[in-house]
Amino acid sequence: MSGLRERQRAELRAHVDRVALELFAERGFDDVSVEEIAAAAGIALSTLFRHVRSKDQLLVGTLRVGRAEIVDGFAARPADEPVPDALAAAILRRTEQFADETETIALWRRAMAAAPARVRRASLLDDDERARLVMLVAERLGLDAEADLEPGLRVRVALAAAEHAYEHWLTRETGRSLHDLTREALATVS
Repeated sequence: MSGLRERQRAELRAHVDRVALELFAERGFDDVSVEEIAAAAGIALSTLFRHVRSKDQLLVGTLRVGRAEIVDGFAARPADEPVPDALAAAILRRTEQFADETETIALWRRAMAAAPARVRRASLLDDDERARLVMLVAERLGLDAEADLEPGLRVRVALAAAEHAYEHWLTRETGRSLHDLTREALATVS
């Protein structure tokens, strides 16, 4: 019975996420209320809040798993691979899902482009994820993450390149995918 319940819960969350995404893309993040999302999804507001804590989470909540993939992806790279290459590979593995402009990606892109900066930034690594990545880089380099600048600098440079590609992709119609732009940005700083 719990398997069925979990599947129904996941289906409802996917439905709510899609409804919210469509509304955000159509009208902009700030012009859509949680009440409107719940009504459009055909659920009570209390049901909506059983699935998400905030409106922000409707746009970036599903990305949290993907963000962790960057850190885990770096950890899984071969130990003898140069750090810049391993960081680039981990980040690019994450952006592969944006290689094709599917309808969902196009909706998400429009919604995210219209979202406040705090929401757009939430789709990138948070402080804990960044700190874990710095520790992993330090271990690979045989350095102390607290005492040496290099591990943190290498992580921040790679993430800054990826963030710049992301902002470029959100705000400009270049006809290029996020994945391609990120690959170019990372190659520039490697």
